[in-house]
This record gives sequence, structure tokens and C-alpha cells, in this order.
Amino acid sequence: MYRIWLVVFVLFCLELGIVLMVGPWTPAWDENSLSMSFPVIHNFLTKPFVRGLVSGLGLIDFWIGISRAISYRETLS
Repeated sequence: MYRIWLVVFVLFCLELGIVLMVGPWTPAWDENSLSMSFPVIHNFLTKPFVRGLVSGLGLIDFWIGISRAISYRETLS
């Protein structure tokens, strides 16, 4: 059961990490209708340092998934 949980967790971390790393640099980030209805929030989210911060969080999440997959050791009980 732990192995299945680990695979799901690693895949989730990798997918979320990729989305967070790439997402802020796509046109969908600029053309988001939810943030465009709030101009102050939209201006904040389109600043390069915010995009970099979100991409950095994605990189950390991606690294957590990879490190968990690498450090997995099967215990014999």
C-alpha cells in the first residue's frame, strides 16, 4: 500500500511541479479571465518576479517528487 501511495505522490509532485514551472510563462497566465476581472491582482500576477516565484515553487515541488522517488528503499519485514 505504501508503494502505491508513493507512486501517486511522486506523480502528483512531478505534474504539479511542471505546471507551476511552465504555467506562468504561457499566454493563458496573461489571459486569465478571473484575474482580469480584478485589475490590481492581474497587474501583480503578471510581474516577472511573481512569475519567477511561482516557477521556483514548481521547481521545489518537482525536486521533492524526484528526491522521494530516489530515496525510496524497500524494507523487508
